[in-house]
Amino acid sequence: MSLRVRYVVATSAITLVTLGAASIAVTLAVNASQEHQLDLALVREAREEAAEADKLGGDELAISNRPGPFANDVGPLTKYAVIYGPGDRVIAQTLSWQRDPPPLSELPPPDGNCFDLWSAHEHLRAVHVDLPSHEGSSLLLAAPRADLDGDARFLERAMGTGFAVALVWTVLVALAVVHRLTRDHRTIAEVARRVAAGDLAARIDLRHGDREIVQLARDIDAMIERLGLLLGLQQRFVANAAHELRSPLTTLYGELSHALRRSRDASEYERAIREALESTSRLRRLTEDLLAVARMGAAGDEVGEPVDIAELGQEAIALVRHESDAKGVTIEWDGPGARVIGRAHDLVRLIRNLLENAVRHTPPGGKVSVRCRPGPTRVELRVRDEGPGVPAAEREQIFEAFYRGTRERGANDGGTGLGLTIAREIAHAYGGQVVVAAEEGPGAVFAITLQRAP
Repeated sequence: MSLRVRYVVATSAITLVTLGAASIAVTLAVNASQEHQLDLALVREAREEAAEADKLGGDELAISNRPGPFANDVGPLTKYAVIYGPGDRVIAQTLSWQRDPPPLSELPPPDGNCFDLWSAHEHLRAVHVDLPSHEGSSLLLAAPRADLDGDARFLERAMGTGFAVALVWTVLVALAVVHRLTRDHRTIAEVARRVAAGDLAARIDLRHGDREIVQLARDIDAMIERLGLLLGLQQRFVANAAHELRSPLTTLYGELSHALRRSRDASEYERAIREALESTSRLRRLTEDLLAVARMGAAGDEVGEPVDIAELGQEAIALVRHESDAKGVTIEWDGPGARVIGRAHDLVRLIRNLLENAVRHTPPGGKVSVRCRPGPTRVELRVRDEGPGVPAAEREQIFEAFYRGTRERGANDGGTGLGLTIAREIAHAYGGQVVVAAEEGPGAVFAITLQRAP
């Protein structure tokens, strides 16, 4: 459950609890107010009745014909009155008592406080007071609570009905809000299940709604798009790798099979062995490059160490010296040394791959230049060849595994098709980058950017 949904549920629960508590408080307050008004009327009427009791009966006490207490706007209430004498004796009572009045022993002391009592199944509100002129005598004055109890029941029903309506309405509103808030979550979850099942064409495509959810949906769509591209690249990589491996294996198998069909002289066997050796060498290089790509892709960001880029550059130049000398290509290094972050053997391979690529595409007798330019936090190497260059539309594609360009640079030049891919992976592993620089002039310029050591 998301934070917003929990907030809605918690707010609805707090609202219902508050509304219920408010309903109970209002009910109690109204009932208490009405009961207080009745109590005031009873006490006032009891005092007046006690004051007139002597005058009406002489030596004997009597109850007046005064109407009952006025506790509301309807009119006087029915008066229930009893005068008790010494020894729990009833001296006088009103005709409203259908049965005998309650015994004096069952009544609270005559302290003037109001209380409830039942008489013949009728609920009464009463007050018990002393008669000052006659010691041992007291007056019980009561009035029916029918109106008070009826109002209380009506108020309870009204508050209960209001609370029930509010409860149903709050639940419906909360459900609607929760449904709306979770609708986008359900859509995202459904797309995630489809992608997990292999449907990489599934998209959330959420354009309206909560800003954070919309942004999350866009990020997930972008992730699915990227995942589809990666899976497509992986499938193409596997297919291209199988194709590249098949070519030297087919050549190797054909040469060996042809050599064994009939007896040959030493020169023919030597030629077959040389061709088989060339195919084996190409197969070995391709296998090494495939292993390098797999290692760099699985390792993630490497932990490097400070190394001198000029020393690594000279080592890489020495490793490609055989190829450059065979074509008469000169390799020149320009620039001071600088310490960068990386592992020596990985960075040597990075520079060597770019140098091999440059030598292969430089015409015989040409020149490959390497320029080093240290910066405050970065060190840049630029490898320039004198080949046909790289079209602007292919400057990113040439870093894909086994990519073949549309011009002379894409022809079968004896490479494995993984050199530039490995170079970029190595640079990425150490926080760097390899790009094709957009510079004027003949040939192509590959720019390497690496982190400078503190």
